[in-house]
Amino acid sequence: MAAESAAGRITRDLRRRVLSGDLKPGTVLSQARLAAEYDVSRMPARDALQVLASEGLVDLGPTTSVVRELSIAELQELYELREAVEPVLTRLAVPNVGRAQIAQMAALVEVMEADPSPAEWLDANARFHEHVYTCADRPRMIELTEHLRRLTDRYLYLHVGVIGKVDHLHDEHRQILDAVRVGDAAAAAELTRMHLATSHEFILRHLLEHELLVPFAQGS
Repeated sequence: MAAESAAGRITRDLRRRVLSGDLKPGTVLSQARLAAEYDVSRMPARDALQVLASEGLVDLGPTTSVVRELSIAELQELYELREAVEPVLTRLAVPNVGRAQIAQMAALVEVMEADPSPAEWLDANARFHEHVYTCADRPRMIELTEHLRRLTDRYLYLHVGVIGKVDHLHDEHRQILDAVRVGDAAAAAELTRMHLATSHEFILRHLLEHELLVPFAQGS
């Protein structure tokens, strides 16, 4: 296996720090300071920031970037888009999901239920759903779904790493898995929609209660 690039290493660590809240919204990230901190040239630092900008975690500037604020407007738009696209993609994909994918999904459910770190949970969750929707013959919809999932991760981290109360997520994953296993595409699609809707509701309630957001009027 090839060694991880400097840009990849910095991207992975900065992503973890942004998702965990170690780097708070509004934090300025300078290419020069990041290069010094990670003992690299500016180019890997710049490349890492560009990746994070593509994931919606930072707002990119010429030499500095800023960790993006959390907002109710963005949260709602992301989940509305996901609820519109992901269940359709799931319904199209289920007939093509094979035994190997189902076995891997079952293993990932066990990983998520074994009290992993929030970052490990997010990774397992992403791979669980990928085993379904990537079986659809819809490359543009798959690309859009993966992009929306990356943009939603920092909000989902709040659910897993801050709010907790993830038992319902485990139950919902098992229900989706059961529907996929028996080839019930309509049920898997509806369960996916409900899965998204419950996460949206949990995170929205947390943002409203703790004011971890920019003023609502700015994005409403």
